[in-house]
Amino acid sequence: MAARSSGIFPREGFNLDGECEITTSPVAASTTLANAKTIRVILVGAAGIDDAGTNKVTVTLGGQVLEFNAADLDQNGVGVAHVRGALCDANNNVQYALGGTATVGGCFYELVDGPAR
Repeated sequence: MAARSSGIFPREGFNLDGECEITTSPVAASTTLANAKTIRVILVGAAGIDDAGTNKVTVTLGGQVLEFNAADLDQNGVGVAHVRGALCDANNNVQYALGGTATVGGCFYELVDGPAR
């Protein structure tokens, strides 16, 4: 059995380790995103976000853009979204950008289904 993550959600199985952290600077992902079946993006500790479209968090994952608005978050500021790996392009970079008054405690990605076969 695989070891559980030491990240902040170990019981839920979210693998929020430092090597899968997304920052505001574009960085190459630790794996080839296009080879993954499904990629989960987890936003934690988000605040100052609304649904007007100005105060949001925009995550770019292998060329795919995800926007987190207030409706995408739970009451604790946690948002989860999924991207199909096949949609990612050769640009294997990951990063997020804050809009307006938005802040986050952390942003991570994880492979849900592993590499495509």
